[in-house]
Amino acid sequence: MIYIIIPVFNRKALTRGCLKSIEGQTFKDFKTIVVDDGSTDGTFQMIQDEFPNVEVLKGNGDLWWTGSTNLGVNYLTNAGRVKSDDFVLTLNNDLEIDDDFLGKISYYAGVYPKAILGSVSVDINRSDWMDFCGVRWNQITSKYTLKAKEYGNSYAQLLNEKRFEDSDLLLGRGTLIPAKVFDEIGFYDFENFPHYAADEDFTLRAKRNGWQLLIPTDVLVRSYISETGTDVETVSLTGKYFKDLFFSRRSPVNIVTRYRWAMKNTNLKFIYFVIEYSRIVTSVLWKIVKRDTSPTYEKK
Repeated sequence: MIYIIIPVFNRKALTRGCLKSIEGQTFKDFKTIVVDDGSTDGTFQMIQDEFPNVEVLKGNGDLWWTGSTNLGVNYLTNAGRVKSDDFVLTLNNDLEIDDDFLGKISYYAGVYPKAILGSVSVDINRSDWMDFCGVRWNQITSKYTLKAKEYGNSYAQLLNEKRFEDSDLLLGRGTLIPAKVFDEIGFYDFENFPHYAADEDFTLRAKRNGWQLLIPTDVLVRSYISETGTDVETVSLTGKYFKDLFFSRRSPVNIVTRYRWAMKNTNLKFIYFVIEYSRIVTSVLWKIVKRDTSPTYEKK
């Protein structure tokens, strides 16, 4: 059994599209659980009216991604629903999946029983433009390289060259986790990473506990890329942009998040934090100098 957990806050239309794509799966041994963290746009009622087989848990608006996902996992484990051979699939509502997605990823889970499986992510509006197929992370230099760039962001090139990609970290966007992983390492770390980095922290802990992090290259999610959070690729010369970039929970380069990451997951700790944040600030300044105001994902 695969339990799909989807944290949502508003964005009703995206949630509808995501759930419709799940409805068409050829693999039928699954259950979808949406955690609605205080939506005010009618999301809860829409799910009840249009998707009666979807279970909805309600949050108070303070859960963010990590707390919402933990609520879903905790609900399953406390209810005694999850067996040791079950799986949890984390999915966001700005993603849609093809009809054979669950069938493919469940097949690979049987082939690699000691692995957490991620998904390739492609632009829903341009199916060959790939934004994720794994990460190379250096915990000394802080260099974080998206492997998609090594293929020129071309999904066709990835398929031609690889059947699997390994990864140092995985995102929560179409990631299949054996239920026993939660028994071994616990839940996502809400205290340190309430929104961004909790998925990477969780999979890093799992890897250090002996689990492989693999991405079958023919397993993909289709992403509304512009809806994934603060855009760190496009520079806007406004105070609000920089405030959101460095201090918003929705930003992957939030200064508190990056500090906590360094303290928890690296040996160099504060030195690593200084190296990494210097790299981030330098990158932003360089974009300003170049006046690079176009999203990089629109470039060939």
